[in-house]
Amino acid sequence: MFDEPTAGLDPKERIRFRNLLKDLAKERIIILSTHIVSDVAYIADTILMMKKGEIMMQTPTSDATESIYGKVWEIVVDIKELDTYTSVYAVANLQHENNKVRLRLIHETVPNSEAVAVVATLEDLFLYHFGETSTDGGIKDVV
Repeated sequence: MFDEPTAGLDPKERIRFRNLLKDLAKERIIILSTHIVSDVAYIADTILMMKKGEIMMQTPTSDATESIYGKVWEIVVDIKELDTYTSVYAVANLQHENNKVRLRLIHETVPNSEAVAVVATLEDLFLYHFGETSTDGGIKDVV
């Protein structure tokens, strides 16, 4: 059982340790407790998510994001609109592009007609389940 085993490691050592854990897991069960989602994506064959002491999901890693299909969106907005979006939606990522901002949003429904559904990641899944609920039923920004 490992609790946050790669926290504090530089990228080279994180990769080396992840590979070591993956090799060890061939012959035994390894339990990994971490908030470092990229480690889970590389190491785990099965994901078990708990919230408030209750198991809310146990699934193969390859199937984990299926539960939020159609709830992750990408949209480019004017920089003046950024505060409006960040106050309502969980923003998984933002990237400045001149006077615009490309946002990756997590929300139950399409934010507007310009938003495009994108493939969800494990990080999106974490934000979906552990973000704060907004007034309109979406997930508020936790970044």
